Amino acid sequence: MSWVSKRSLILFLVVALPVAIGMAGQGAPGTHAAAPNVTTEMDQSPPDGSAVAPGTTVTYTVTVTLATGQASSLTIQMTGTANLTDKALVCTSTAQGAADTTGPGGGPSCKWDGPVIADTFTFTFSGKVSGPVADLLAGSVVCTDTNSSNTCSDEATGDQAAIADSDGDVGPVAVAATPDATSEVTQSPPGNSIVAHGTPVTYTVTVVTGSVLGVPMTIQLKGDADLTGRTLTCTSTTNGPADVTGPGGAPSCMWSAPVAAGLFTFVFSGDAVGAIDDAVPAATSVVCSDTNANNQCDDELAGNRVALADSDGDTGPLSIIPPPDVTSEVDQAPAGGTVIANGAHATYTVTVTLATAQSEALTIQLRGDGNLTNRTLTCTSTTNGAADVTGAGGTPTCMWTGPLVAGVFTMVFAGDATGTVGDAIPSNLSMVCTDLNSSNSCIDETPYYTVALADANGDVGPLTFQTTFKLVLPVVAKD
Repeated sequence: MSWVSKRSLILFLVVALPVAIGMAGQGAPGTHAAAPNVTTEMDQSPPDGSAVAPGTTVTYTVTVTLATGQASSLTIQMTGTANLTDKALVCTSTAQGAADTTGPGGGPSCKWDGPVIADTFTFTFSGKVSGPVADLLAGSVVCTDTNSSNTCSDEATGDQAAIADSDGDVGPVAVAATPDATSEVTQSPPGNSIVAHGTPVTYTVTVVTGSVLGVPMTIQLKGDADLTGRTLTCTSTTNGPADVTGPGGAPSCMWSAPVAAGLFTFVFSGDAVGAIDDAVPAATSVVCSDTNANNQCDDELAGNRVALADSDGDTGPLSIIPPPDVTSEVDQAPAGGTVIANGAHATYTVTVTLATAQSEALTIQLRGDGNLTNRTLTCTSTTNGAADVTGAGGTPTCMWTGPLVAGVFTMVFAGDATGTVGDAIPSNLSMVCTDLNSSNSCIDETPYYTVALADANGDVGPLTFQTTFKLVLPVVAKD
């Protein structure tokens, strides 16, 4: 071979070898990388614009529909954030199962190895909020992963397709702040009172906030189960009436965001039908950032709640005055069912045994028939002496002023019959009662404080007035 021929061969190799290597690297004709043929949608829960408590889980769901199969791997990659902790990532497809590679850290991503057939791919990424979360849609893509690295960051722009958000629910998530609030709760009647059954109890909660709150605000108070007939009104000097109120359970009122600084007044009332527990302090008596706008504070983290205060100490438990702890027996002479003559004398003896001392007055009341005249009434007690007040007219009554010790109370009522006498037992007028207003009457007391008089031996009943008379006339003989 001549020197020229050798030189030509060397030059040929220098030029041709790199070309050949480049062609080998390109593979077969028609396999050049390109963006995958996809439609996409990202959804976020809670959605764009939410303000949540620290620790709240935010979930992103990306749905990718690949219309055309491809030889190269397919990777879905989201923009990452350092303000989500406890991250989790699950990736599946309808026909090809779980992703071959997943990576929840950094920019979370999932890869299905090629070849990949036309299919629907679902990418679900979640984490707990530790700080404000930015809009993660920007920079989130699905790509033809030519080097199967489970990342799209090293792929050409032409190999990537941006992920879409057609319904606009993807966006920043803020961290809710604790309400800048001071409060005072007042109670009427005040705590540690002893009240009658059915007494209305009113709680007034006043909350003052010093700054705008970007999430709804809820005031919640412990509501005792023994408060019935409830009412609740909630107003604000700067935000108007509450948007949501709920008087049941732990009564609550919510104002929707944004909540302007101002004065908030919450007035809750109900009728006490049992002992009432203290409402402040109580775990359920709080004002809170209501991040999920459900008019409840119980499901909010401690950092979003501020306990309601009672600086003057008037909020507290209430006791209920008990009904009289009594048994009774009424006797009648003559016994019920007797036929009597005009002027017949009828006597009723009422015996009441008080088993438990009480602070309030005790009144015995008996039906007194209008056909009983010339009435007499005496009332004594083995332990409390003579009755303090008696009334023989109409419905005869005897009252002993409280406090009273346990003992036996006796009422003896008598009168002369001028006509038929009706039954005294049972009667809605014959009862013994705790006389809360010391009126010497049981008619004005609620049924809770009255006990019907009993007639165990059945000798109390109507007396029938004699209507047939036998007339005896003397016969005088005539001469």
